[in-house]
Amino acid sequence: MYLSKIIKKDDKLITIIFRGYSGSNLSPIIERLKSEKYKNYKIKIIHDGKAYNDFLNGKINKIDLYKARIEKYKCIFRSNLLITTHGCKRLRYDNNTINLWHGIPIKAMSLMNKSNIDKINHIEDDYFISTSDFFNTIMNSCIGITADKYCITGYPRNDYLLNANGIENLNILLDEKINGNIVLYMPTYRYDRENIDNIFGFSEFCIDSFYKFLDNNNIILLLKLHPNEEKTLASKYKKYMGERIRLITSDDLETQEMDLYKIVNAADLLITDYSSIYFDYLLLNKPIIFTPVDLEHYRENRGLLLEPYEYWTPGPKCIGQEQLQNEILKSLDNPEYYQEERENMRNIFHKYQDGSSTDRVMELIEKIMEE
Repeated sequence: MYLSKIIKKDDKLITIIFRGYSGSNLSPIIERLKSEKYKNYKIKIIHDGKAYNDFLNGKINKIDLYKARIEKYKCIFRSNLLITTHGCKRLRYDNNTINLWHGIPIKAMSLMNKSNIDKINHIEDDYFISTSDFFNTIMNSCIGITADKYCITGYPRNDYLLNANGIENLNILLDEKINGNIVLYMPTYRYDRENIDNIFGFSEFCIDSFYKFLDNNNIILLLKLHPNEEKTLASKYKKYMGERIRLITSDDLETQEMDLYKIVNAADLLITDYSSIYFDYLLLNKPIIFTPVDLEHYRENRGLLLEPYEYWTPGPKCIGQEQLQNEILKSLDNPEYYQEERENMRNIFHKYQDGSSTDRVMELIEKIMEE
Protein backbone atom coordinates (compact mmCIF):
# COMPACT_ATOMS: atom_id res chain seq x y z
CA MET A 1 0.00 0.00 0.00
CA TYR A 2 3.03 2.31 0.30
CA LEU A 3 3.16 2.56 -3.49
CA SER A 4 -0.20 4.35 -3.48
CA LYS A 5 1.57 7.29 -1.83
CA ILE A 6 4.06 7.44 -4.69
CA ILE A 7 2.04 6.42 -7.73
CA LYS A 8 -1.03 8.58 -8.21
CA LYS A 9 -4.29 7.16 -9.39
CA ASP A 10 -5.89 8.40 -12.59
CA ASP A 11 -9.19 10.03 -11.63
CA LYS A 12 -10.62 9.34 -15.11
CA LEU A 13 -9.63 5.68 -15.32
CA ILE A 14 -12.17 2.87 -14.92
CA THR A 15 -10.76 -0.66 -15.09
CA ILE A 16 -13.13 -3.54 -15.78
CA ILE A 17 -12.20 -7.16 -15.07
CA PHE A 18 -14.30 -9.11 -17.58
CA ARG A 19 -14.72 -12.88 -17.33
CA GLY A 20 -16.60 -13.61 -20.56
CA TYR A 21 -20.05 -13.58 -22.11
CA SER A 22 -21.73 -16.45 -20.23
CA GLY A 23 -24.24 -14.18 -18.51
CA SER A 24 -22.11 -11.27 -17.28
CA ASN A 25 -23.42 -8.29 -15.35
CA LEU A 26 -20.59 -6.37 -16.96
CA SER A 27 -21.81 -6.77 -20.55
CA PRO A 28 -24.51 -4.05 -20.43
CA ILE A 29 -22.21 -1.78 -18.38
CA ILE A 30 -19.46 -2.05 -20.99
CA GLU A 31 -21.96 -1.29 -23.75
CA ARG A 32 -23.19 1.79 -21.90
CA LEU A 33 -19.69 3.08 -21.12
CA LYS A 34 -18.92 3.07 -24.85
CA SER A 35 -21.58 5.72 -25.47
CA GLU A 36 -20.78 9.37 -26.17
CA LYS A 37 -21.99 10.40 -22.72
CA TYR A 38 -18.93 8.79 -21.11
CA LYS A 39 -16.28 9.89 -23.60
CA ASN A 40 -14.33 11.71 -20.88
CA TYR A 41 -13.76 8.50 -18.96
CA LYS A 42 -10.77 6.29 -19.72
CA ILE A 43 -12.05 2.73 -19.96
CA LYS A 44 -9.71 -0.25 -19.70
CA ILE A 45 -11.29 -3.69 -20.19
CA ILE A 46 -9.18 -6.62 -19.07
CA HIS A 47 -10.47 -9.95 -20.34
CA ASP A 48 -9.39 -11.91 -17.31
CA GLY A 49 -8.16 -15.38 -18.09
CA LYS A 50 -7.81 -14.82 -21.84
CA ALA A 51 -4.03 -14.41 -21.72
CA TYR A 52 -3.68 -17.61 -19.69
CA ASN A 53 -5.92 -19.53 -22.11
CA ASP A 54 -3.94 -18.14 -25.04
CA PHE A 55 -0.76 -19.34 -23.34
CA LEU A 56 -2.18 -22.84 -22.80
CA ASN A 57 -3.29 -22.95 -26.45
CA GLY A 58 0.13 -21.85 -27.68
CA LYS A 59 -1.02 -18.47 -28.99
CA ILE A 60 1.37 -16.50 -26.78
CA ASN A 61 4.60 -17.34 -24.94
CA LYS A 62 5.36 -17.10 -21.23
CA ILE A 63 6.89 -13.63 -21.56
CA ASP A 64 3.71 -12.31 -23.18
CA LEU A 65 1.68 -13.93 -20.42
CA TYR A 66 3.68 -12.13 -17.73
CA LYS A 67 3.43 -8.86 -19.64
CA ALA A 68 -0.37 -9.22 -19.71
CA ARG A 69 -0.47 -9.85 -15.96
CA ILE A 70 1.75 -6.86 -15.24
CA GLU A 71 -0.44 -4.66 -17.42
CA LYS A 72 -3.53 -5.91 -15.59
CA TYR A 73 -2.21 -4.97 -12.16
CA LYS A 74 -0.84 -1.65 -13.38
CA CYS A 75 -4.32 -0.70 -14.57
CA ILE A 76 -5.96 -1.88 -11.38
CA PHE A 77 -3.47 0.05 -9.29
CA ARG A 78 -3.90 3.31 -11.20
CA SER A 79 -7.70 3.19 -11.47
CA ASN A 80 -10.11 5.50 -9.75
CA LEU A 81 -12.77 2.80 -10.13
CA LEU A 82 -12.45 -0.96 -10.47
CA ILE A 83 -15.52 -3.00 -11.53
CA THR A 84 -15.60 -6.80 -11.28
CA THR A 85 -18.04 -9.70 -11.08
CA HIS A 86 -15.91 -11.99 -8.91
CA GLY A 87 -13.91 -9.66 -6.70
CA CYS A 88 -10.22 -8.81 -6.94
CA LYS A 89 -7.34 -8.40 -4.53
CA ARG A 90 -7.34 -4.81 -3.30
CA LEU A 91 -4.11 -3.02 -4.17
CA ARG A 92 -4.89 0.39 -2.71
CA TYR A 93 -7.59 1.94 -0.55
CA ASP A 94 -7.87 5.44 -1.98
CA ASN A 95 -9.81 4.24 -5.03
CA ASN A 96 -13.27 2.66 -5.39
CA THR A 97 -14.47 -0.84 -6.23
CA ILE A 98 -17.84 -2.18 -7.37
CA ASN A 99 -18.57 -5.91 -7.34
CA LEU A 100 -21.52 -6.71 -9.62
CA TRP A 101 -21.33 -10.42 -8.65
CA HIS A 102 -22.57 -13.21 -10.89
CA GLY A 103 -25.72 -14.80 -9.49
CA ILE A 104 -28.23 -15.28 -6.69
CA PRO A 105 -27.11 -18.40 -4.82
CA ILE A 106 -29.13 -21.43 -3.78
CA LYS A 107 -26.06 -23.63 -3.33
CA ALA A 108 -23.83 -23.04 -0.31
CA MET A 109 -20.50 -21.33 -0.98
CA SER A 110 -17.47 -19.96 0.83
CA LEU A 111 -18.24 -19.73 4.57
CA MET A 112 -21.35 -21.90 4.17
CA ASN A 113 -19.82 -24.54 1.92
CA LYS A 114 -19.51 -27.77 3.89
CA SER A 115 -16.69 -29.01 1.67
CA ASN A 116 -14.70 -25.76 2.17
CA ILE A 117 -13.35 -25.84 -1.38
CA ASP A 118 -14.41 -22.45 -2.74
CA LYS A 119 -13.26 -19.97 -0.13
CA ILE A 120 -13.78 -16.40 -1.34
CA ASN A 121 -10.79 -14.27 -0.40
CA HIS A 122 -11.21 -10.95 -2.13
CA ILE A 123 -14.52 -9.39 -1.12
CA GLU A 124 -13.08 -6.02 -0.14
CA ASP A 125 -15.36 -3.93 -2.32
CA ASP A 126 -16.88 -0.58 -1.50
CA TYR A 127 -20.13 -1.53 -3.24
CA PHE A 128 -21.65 -5.00 -3.67
CA ILE A 129 -24.53 -5.05 -6.14
CA SER A 130 -27.69 -6.79 -4.97
CA THR A 131 -31.14 -7.73 -6.21
CA SER A 132 -33.10 -7.54 -2.93
CA ASP A 133 -32.92 -7.38 0.85
CA PHE A 134 -33.30 -11.14 0.97
CA PHE A 135 -30.31 -11.53 -1.35
CA ASN A 136 -28.26 -9.49 1.11
CA THR A 137 -29.12 -11.88 3.92
CA ILE A 138 -28.33 -15.15 2.15
CA MET A 139 -25.24 -13.74 0.43
CA ASN A 140 -23.87 -12.39 3.64
CA SER A 141 -24.08 -15.79 5.31
CA CYS A 142 -21.42 -16.78 2.75
CA ILE A 143 -19.14 -13.75 2.53
CA GLY A 144 -19.65 -11.82 5.77
CA ILE A 145 -19.39 -8.16 4.73
CA THR A 146 -21.04 -5.18 6.42
CA ALA A 147 -24.60 -4.21 5.48
CA ASP A 148 -23.62 -0.77 4.15
CA LYS A 149 -21.68 -2.38 1.29
CA TYR A 150 -24.82 -3.75 -0.40
CA CYS A 151 -26.43 -1.64 -3.09
CA ILE A 152 -29.80 -2.87 -4.36
CA THR A 153 -30.01 -2.03 -8.06
CA GLY A 154 -30.93 -5.33 -9.67
CA TYR A 155 -28.59 -7.19 -12.01
CA PRO A 156 -27.71 -5.32 -15.22
CA ARG A 157 -27.70 -8.56 -17.25
CA ASN A 158 -31.38 -9.07 -16.42
CA ASP A 159 -32.23 -6.03 -18.53
CA TYR A 160 -31.46 -8.26 -21.53
CA LEU A 161 -34.15 -10.71 -20.37
CA LEU A 162 -36.76 -7.97 -20.42
CA ASN A 163 -35.56 -5.88 -23.37
CA ALA A 164 -33.57 -8.00 -25.86
CA ASN A 165 -34.94 -9.74 -28.95
CA GLY A 166 -33.88 -13.21 -27.87
CA ILE A 167 -35.05 -15.19 -30.89
CA GLU A 168 -33.37 -12.80 -33.31
CA ASN A 169 -30.12 -12.99 -31.33
CA LEU A 170 -30.36 -16.79 -31.19
CA ASN A 171 -30.72 -16.95 -34.96
CA ILE A 172 -27.58 -14.85 -35.29
CA LEU A 173 -25.67 -16.99 -32.80
CA LEU A 174 -26.61 -20.27 -34.50
CA ASP A 175 -26.50 -18.75 -37.99
CA GLU A 176 -29.91 -20.12 -38.91
CA LYS A 177 -33.57 -19.49 -38.25
CA ILE A 178 -34.87 -21.56 -35.34
CA ASN A 179 -38.48 -22.73 -35.34
CA GLY A 180 -40.34 -24.69 -32.69
CA ASN A 181 -40.50 -24.80 -28.90
CA ILE A 182 -37.18 -23.79 -27.38
CA VAL A 183 -36.01 -25.41 -24.14
CA LEU A 184 -32.85 -24.12 -22.46
CA TYR A 185 -30.94 -26.55 -20.26
CA MET A 186 -28.27 -25.07 -17.97
CA PRO A 187 -26.87 -27.36 -15.27
CA THR A 188 -24.61 -25.97 -12.57
CA TYR A 189 -20.93 -26.76 -12.06
CA ARG A 190 -20.09 -29.95 -10.15
CA TYR A 191 -16.86 -30.90 -8.43
CA ASP A 192 -17.88 -34.56 -8.46
CA ARG A 193 -20.45 -35.08 -11.19
CA GLU A 194 -21.94 -38.59 -11.51
CA ASN A 195 -23.44 -40.29 -14.58
CA ILE A 196 -21.35 -37.94 -16.65
CA ASP A 197 -22.05 -39.75 -19.92
CA ASN A 198 -25.58 -38.36 -20.32
CA ILE A 199 -26.49 -34.71 -20.30
CA PHE A 200 -29.09 -34.88 -17.52
CA GLY A 201 -27.16 -37.17 -15.19
CA PHE A 202 -30.02 -39.68 -15.07
CA SER A 203 -29.21 -43.23 -13.98
CA GLU A 204 -30.82 -44.41 -17.22
CA PHE A 205 -31.07 -42.38 -20.41
CA CYS A 206 -31.87 -43.31 -24.02
CA ILE A 207 -30.78 -40.64 -26.47
CA ASP A 208 -32.70 -42.21 -29.36
CA SER A 209 -36.05 -42.06 -27.58
CA PHE A 210 -35.27 -38.54 -26.33
CA TYR A 211 -34.52 -37.39 -29.86
CA LYS A 212 -37.77 -38.94 -31.05
CA PHE A 213 -39.62 -37.10 -28.27
CA LEU A 214 -38.05 -33.79 -29.30
CA ASP A 215 -38.81 -34.39 -32.95
CA ASN A 216 -42.43 -35.42 -32.38
CA ASN A 217 -43.09 -32.29 -30.34
CA ASN A 218 -41.05 -29.84 -32.44
CA ILE A 219 -38.70 -29.01 -29.56
CA ILE A 220 -35.18 -27.61 -29.79
CA LEU A 221 -33.00 -28.22 -26.71
CA LEU A 222 -30.25 -25.66 -26.15
CA LEU A 223 -27.48 -26.90 -23.87
CA LYS A 224 -25.23 -24.36 -22.16
CA LEU A 225 -22.65 -25.87 -19.83
CA HIS A 226 -20.98 -24.02 -16.99
CA PRO A 227 -17.74 -22.40 -18.26
CA ASN A 228 -15.72 -24.38 -15.71
CA GLU A 229 -16.93 -27.66 -17.21
CA GLU A 230 -17.11 -26.86 -20.91
CA LYS A 231 -13.77 -28.32 -21.90
CA THR A 232 -14.42 -31.50 -19.93
CA LEU A 233 -17.99 -32.18 -20.96
CA ALA A 234 -18.40 -30.67 -24.43
CA SER A 235 -16.39 -33.44 -26.07
CA LYS A 236 -18.42 -36.12 -24.24
CA TYR A 237 -21.73 -34.60 -25.31
CA LYS A 238 -20.72 -33.93 -28.89
CA LYS A 239 -22.24 -37.25 -29.93
CA TYR A 240 -25.67 -36.02 -28.78
CA MET A 241 -25.62 -32.82 -30.81
CA GLY A 242 -27.74 -32.50 -33.94
CA GLU A 243 -30.80 -30.78 -35.35
CA ARG A 244 -32.75 -31.06 -32.10
CA ILE A 245 -29.98 -30.60 -29.51
CA ARG A 246 -27.62 -27.64 -29.83
CA LEU A 247 -24.60 -26.88 -27.69
CA ILE A 248 -23.89 -23.21 -27.05
CA THR A 249 -20.28 -22.64 -26.03
CA SER A 250 -18.38 -19.75 -24.55
CA ASP A 251 -16.43 -19.59 -27.80
CA ASP A 252 -19.68 -19.15 -29.76
CA LEU A 253 -20.62 -16.20 -27.55
CA GLU A 254 -17.09 -14.79 -27.71
CA THR A 255 -17.03 -14.92 -31.51
CA GLN A 256 -20.25 -12.92 -31.73
CA GLU A 257 -19.40 -10.79 -28.68
CA MET A 258 -22.90 -11.65 -27.54
CA ASP A 259 -23.85 -12.12 -23.92
CA LEU A 260 -25.74 -15.33 -23.15
CA TYR A 261 -28.56 -13.35 -21.56
CA LYS A 262 -29.35 -11.79 -24.93
CA ILE A 263 -30.84 -15.13 -26.03
CA VAL A 264 -32.36 -16.41 -22.78
CA ASN A 265 -35.80 -14.91 -23.32
CA ALA A 266 -36.06 -16.91 -26.56
CA ALA A 267 -36.51 -20.02 -24.40
CA ASP A 268 -40.07 -21.13 -23.67
CA LEU A 269 -38.86 -23.29 -20.79
CA LEU A 270 -35.76 -23.52 -18.57
CA ILE A 271 -34.35 -26.75 -17.15
CA THR A 272 -31.72 -26.60 -14.42
CA ASP A 273 -30.68 -28.15 -11.12
CA TYR A 274 -28.98 -25.68 -8.77
CA SER A 275 -27.89 -22.99 -11.22
CA SER A 276 -28.57 -19.37 -10.25
CA ILE A 277 -30.04 -18.66 -13.69
CA TYR A 278 -33.44 -19.82 -12.50
CA PHE A 279 -33.73 -16.86 -10.14
CA ASP A 280 -33.19 -14.49 -13.07
CA TYR A 281 -35.50 -16.46 -15.34
CA LEU A 282 -38.29 -15.81 -12.83
CA LEU A 283 -38.50 -12.29 -14.26
CA LEU A 284 -39.96 -13.80 -17.44
CA ASN A 285 -42.58 -15.83 -15.54
CA LYS A 286 -42.01 -18.77 -17.86
CA PRO A 287 -41.97 -22.43 -16.77
CA ILE A 288 -38.96 -23.96 -15.03
CA ILE A 289 -38.18 -27.66 -14.51
CA PHE A 290 -35.61 -28.84 -11.97
CA THR A 291 -33.46 -31.97 -12.27
CA PRO A 292 -31.88 -32.49 -8.81
CA VAL A 293 -30.61 -35.98 -9.54
CA ASP A 294 -28.00 -35.83 -6.79
CA LEU A 295 -29.87 -33.72 -4.24
CA GLU A 296 -29.00 -35.74 -1.15
CA HIS A 297 -25.34 -35.98 -2.15
CA TYR A 298 -25.29 -32.25 -2.81
CA ARG A 299 -26.87 -31.48 0.55
CA GLU A 300 -24.40 -33.64 2.45
CA ASN A 301 -21.22 -32.61 0.66
CA ARG A 302 -21.72 -28.96 -0.31
CA GLY A 303 -24.98 -27.87 1.25
CA LEU A 304 -27.80 -25.58 0.15
CA LEU A 305 -28.44 -22.07 1.42
CA LEU A 306 -32.18 -22.40 0.97
CA GLU A 307 -34.07 -25.33 2.42
CA PRO A 308 -36.28 -27.09 1.83
CA TYR A 309 -35.15 -27.25 -1.78
CA GLU A 310 -38.64 -28.25 -2.89
CA TYR A 311 -40.10 -24.98 -1.57
CA TRP A 312 -37.56 -22.60 -3.10
CA THR A 313 -37.63 -24.17 -6.57
CA PRO A 314 -40.96 -23.24 -8.24
CA GLY A 315 -41.40 -26.04 -10.73
CA PRO A 316 -41.66 -29.82 -11.07
CA LYS A 317 -38.68 -31.95 -10.00
CA CYS A 318 -37.56 -34.68 -12.40
CA ILE A 319 -35.01 -37.41 -11.78
CA GLY A 320 -35.82 -39.67 -14.73
CA GLN A 321 -36.24 -39.39 -18.48
CA GLU A 322 -39.93 -40.31 -18.79
CA GLN A 323 -40.84 -37.96 -15.96
CA LEU A 324 -38.87 -35.15 -17.57
CA GLN A 325 -40.50 -35.63 -20.96
CA ASN A 326 -43.98 -35.60 -19.40
CA GLU A 327 -43.25 -32.44 -17.44
CA ILE A 328 -41.79 -30.68 -20.49
CA LEU A 329 -45.07 -31.19 -22.35
CA LYS A 330 -47.16 -30.20 -19.35
CA SER A 331 -45.10 -27.04 -18.80
CA LEU A 332 -45.23 -25.98 -22.43
CA ASP A 333 -48.97 -26.65 -22.70
CA ASN A 334 -49.98 -24.83 -19.51
CA PRO A 335 -48.30 -21.44 -18.79
CA GLU A 336 -50.13 -21.24 -15.44
CA TYR A 337 -48.43 -24.40 -14.17
CA TYR A 338 -46.53 -23.30 -11.02
CA GLN A 339 -47.20 -19.66 -11.94
CA GLU A 340 -48.20 -18.57 -8.42
CA GLU A 341 -45.07 -20.15 -6.94
CA ARG A 342 -42.87 -18.44 -9.54
CA GLU A 343 -44.41 -15.06 -8.82
CA ASN A 344 -43.90 -15.47 -5.07
CA MET A 345 -40.21 -16.29 -5.54
CA ARG A 346 -39.76 -13.51 -8.09
CA ASN A 347 -41.01 -10.90 -5.63
CA ILE A 348 -38.70 -12.19 -2.88
CA PHE A 349 -35.56 -12.12 -4.99
CA HIS A 350 -36.14 -9.12 -7.24
CA LYS A 351 -36.94 -5.70 -5.81
CA TYR A 352 -36.76 -4.24 -9.32
CA GLN A 353 -38.51 -5.88 -12.25
CA ASP A 354 -38.45 -2.98 -14.70
CA GLY A 355 -35.54 -3.73 -17.04
CA SER A 356 -33.64 -0.66 -15.82
CA SER A 357 -30.99 -2.10 -13.52
CA THR A 358 -28.19 -0.91 -15.81
CA ASP A 359 -29.44 2.66 -15.35
CA ARG A 360 -29.20 2.36 -11.58
CA VAL A 361 -25.66 0.96 -11.71
CA MET A 362 -24.61 3.70 -14.13
CA GLU A 363 -25.94 6.30 -11.70
CA LEU A 364 -23.69 4.78 -9.04
CA ILE A 365 -20.70 4.84 -11.39
CA GLU A 366 -21.32 8.49 -12.27
CA LYS A 367 -21.62 9.40 -8.59
CA ILE A 368 -18.29 7.74 -7.80
CA MET A 369 -16.48 9.32 -10.73
CA GLU A 370 -17.76 12.78 -9.88
CA GLU A 371 -16.69 12.68 -6.22
